Amino acid sequence: MLIKTGLLIDGTGRDAQAACYLAVKDGFIAGIGKAEDFAVDQVNAAVDYSTCTVMPGLLDPHVHLFLEGISDLRTRSLRWKEDKDITLIRAVRNLALTLSKGVTTVRDLGGPYGVNSLLKKAVRQKVAPGPGVLSACQAISVTGGHFHYAGGREADGPGEMLKAVREQAKAGADCIKIMMTGCVNFVRQDAGIVELSPAEAQAAANEAQHLQKPLAAHANGVAGVRQALTIGVTTLEHGALIDEATADLIAEKGVYWIPTLVPFERMLAYGRQHQTRTLPPDGIEAVYCRHQAMVRRAYQAGAKIVAGTDAGALGVEHGDVWREICLLVECGLPPLAALRAATGLAAEAMGLGQELGTLETGKKADFLILAGNPLIDITSIRNIVKVVKEGAEYPDA
Repeated sequence: MLIKTGLLIDGTGRDAQAACYLAVKDGFIAGIGKAEDFAVDQVNAAVDYSTCTVMPGLLDPHVHLFLEGISDLRTRSLRWKEDKDITLIRAVRNLALTLSKGVTTVRDLGGPYGVNSLLKKAVRQKVAPGPGVLSACQAISVTGGHFHYAGGREADGPGEMLKAVREQAKAGADCIKIMMTGCVNFVRQDAGIVELSPAEAQAAANEAQHLQKPLAAHANGVAGVRQALTIGVTTLEHGALIDEATADLIAEKGVYWIPTLVPFERMLAYGRQHQTRTLPPDGIEAVYCRHQAMVRRAYQAGAKIVAGTDAGALGVEHGDVWREICLLVECGLPPLAALRAATGLAAEAMGLGQELGTLETGKKADFLILAGNPLIDITSIRNIVKVVKEGAEYPDA
C-alpha cells in the first residue's frame, strides 16, 4: 500500500515533510519518499490523502484500563467494589475506545485481578481490538499506601520490595511501578509524606534494573520527586508540587517526566461545578498553575517531557492523549515537540523506540490520518480520518 500525504509528521521532532509518500507492507513501514522514489504504477495506484496530515499513532504511557474516567465521585467509588468479570468487560470496552481515538499503544500502570495482563494477551492474540498494551501488573506500595485498594501489591522493608518486584516480573510485567508518595492534598496544597523509605525505594530500583525492567515512580512533592530521581527511575509520573531547582534536576537527570496534566485540568473543572470537601477549586487551581509552571521550566531546561493521561482518573477518559498534547502546548511546548511527546519520545520512555513511535522504514505501521494541520492548530489532532495499526485500518486492526 502506498499513501500520498499532504503533510507527514514523523514523530522524531524533525520538520514535517510536504507532499510525500508512505509505503506500507506486511504491517511495517516499507519506505518514505517523493513520487520519483517509487515505481510509476505504485504512484498511480496510491491512496490519495493529499489534503490530510499523516503522523504516528499516539502512545499513552500512563493508563489504568480497568477504570473508566468517571466524572462523579459517588459513582466512581462503586467501581472499586465490582467483581472481576464486570471489571474485565468494562476494560475491554476501554481498549476499543482508546484505539478509536488514535492511541495505538498504551502502558497500564496498575490494576486489580491481573486485568491488564489479560488485555495485553487478548490484543496480541487478536481476540479483542485495541492498542498494543504494556503492563506493570500490580503497582507496588507500602502497606496501606497509595493505590493499595486497586489491586496493588503491598510490601514493607527492602526484602519485601525486592520480592514484590520479582513477582511482577514473574507475572510478565513489562515495567515496574512503585508508589513513592500518595496523592496531592488540594485542601492543604501539599503532597503528604514520602511513603517509601530510601532503603525500600532503592531495593525496588536495584531489582528492576537487575531484571532489566523500566521503573515508573508515582511521586509528588519535592521530597518524593527527589527521592525518585536519586534511586534512578526511568519515568517520573505526575511530579506535582515541585520547585524550580527540582524541575532543573529532572532535566539534569535525563529521566522521562510524564506530568499528567489532564487529571489536574479535569479535577479543576469538577471542583468548579461541584462543592466537595476534598476538591476545592481554589486549591486545585493553585496546584495546577504551579504544575504548569514547572513543566514549562523543565522543558526550557531540556527535560524529556512525555504525554501521558492517567486515563481512568477522575474525568479522564481513555484515549484523551489529544487533550494532554494541547495542555503541553499551553505550557510552552511547540506543537512539533508536543506531538513528539506523544509519539517518538513516548516510545523511548516505554522502551519501544526501536519498534514504533516514529514513521521510519522498518518500524510498525501504526499511524493516523488527520483532517487539518496540527502544527497550525493543535486541536486538529482530534480530527481523525483513519486509524491504522500494524498496517490494518481500525476497526479491523
